[in-house]
Amino acid sequence: MNWCRIIENVIFKLKSKAPVVLLLLVIALPSAAQITAGPAENSGDSTSEQAASVESSTDELPDEITESEIEEAIEADTDGSLDDSTNSIDSAGVLEGVGIGADIRVGYFDFEEDDSGGQSEDIAVARWRIRTEYAINQRLRVVGRVAGICSNEECSPNFVLEESIPSTSSMEDGDITLDEAYVRWSRLDRFDLAIGRMQTKFVSRGGVFSKSLDRNDSHNVNVNWTDGIHAAFRSRNGWSPHLILQRNPSSGPTNVRREPLNFDDSGARVSYFLSVESLTRTKFFLQRTIDVSYLPKSLLKDGDLSGRREDYYGIVLRSTNRWPERDDGPRLRVATEIGYAPKTQTQAAAGLAGDGDVDGLAWDISVSLMDFKPNHSIGVNYGRVSAGWLLSPQYRQNESSAELRYQWRKNRMLAFDFRIRQRTELEQLLLSDRKQQELDFFLRFTWGRTLK
Repeated sequence: MNWCRIIENVIFKLKSKAPVVLLLLVIALPSAAQITAGPAENSGDSTSEQAASVESSTDELPDEITESEIEEAIEADTDGSLDDSTNSIDSAGVLEGVGIGADIRVGYFDFEEDDSGGQSEDIAVARWRIRTEYAINQRLRVVGRVAGICSNEECSPNFVLEESIPSTSSMEDGDITLDEAYVRWSRLDRFDLAIGRMQTKFVSRGGVFSKSLDRNDSHNVNVNWTDGIHAAFRSRNGWSPHLILQRNPSSGPTNVRREPLNFDDSGARVSYFLSVESLTRTKFFLQRTIDVSYLPKSLLKDGDLSGRREDYYGIVLRSTNRWPERDDGPRLRVATEIGYAPKTQTQAAAGLAGDGDVDGLAWDISVSLMDFKPNHSIGVNYGRVSAGWLLSPQYRQNESSAELRYQWRKNRMLAFDFRIRQRTELEQLLLSDRKQQELDFFLRFTWGRTLK
């Protein structure tokens, strides 16, 4: 891979699209100035300062870890931009009365396919969300959130309530919908239960990245969700088991599930997800996780409805390490994931040459240099996903992905990201004359805060 050529390409495109980039800056910079100068400034400590206060408190862990302490640790270790690594069930809430929060993400995206057609596309997208919750008492909350997408191609508002997402990853541009509508019950700072429509995210705490091989609802500027039940238990040793029972409509999935997964069969209506995760800091680890996904009767083994239908399941191991062990200044964070699906579709179903079944192995690694200057971080990510791994919302099957990302986080409300990424097919498709490649980059601004 020629990174010099890729960077030259991006610089040329930025010059050619300067009016669009300037428009985004005009939108973003005044908002940033108001945010950083506003009354909430006192609560907007830098990411490194938040991490310092929480991580230093974990040097001597008590015998029991309360839910509030776990929520503080999750907030301090939030990766990606703002809430990119937070489950609905993990989000901090009001103790009584009504709480209101909002966020907006604006980005310019450019894609170029290096195939015989040489196709290229660019788009400016904004996603906004308004979240309201009502605490009936300290144990019971009702939460709802409205989310909308607007782009330079389509911005006519269209309120819809769909059972499933209409595309492979998100609602359509112009759509406005409910992406959260659930009841959450808590007991003794130990047990949480959420029922309804919610966000489920199990990601690597990779610094500037929040990547996942199996579950990361509404990543980037997408709008999708999980309908079902999410139960979590906060154990006293820092390990937290999670169980998710997800409803899959026959019309299609509500979050990213890749073909040939299909939910037409009545036996595929409910899928199961189990995770055991520790975010307790040790000498070597910031995160340790094992996930198991089980999707009964959902794999079209031969790629069509008239062929064989089998259960599909995948296992993911995830860990994050940090060097050196200090609470501020430059730090290196390394996150790894590895996933494996024992049962996969045939080579023919994946559009590949050969006999037998495709491979089900997937893995990725992220390396981030955090706070090389205060609030400024940079990272690289590389992943390889075989044709038989069908669960990742951020890695397409039968592809490798190499990414360079820079991030500026002024405080916990404001973030700016720049990404360059190269994606390449691992095996050539039967109907293609060569392996496909895609170069893309984005400029992205994210703001979010609690309004009440």
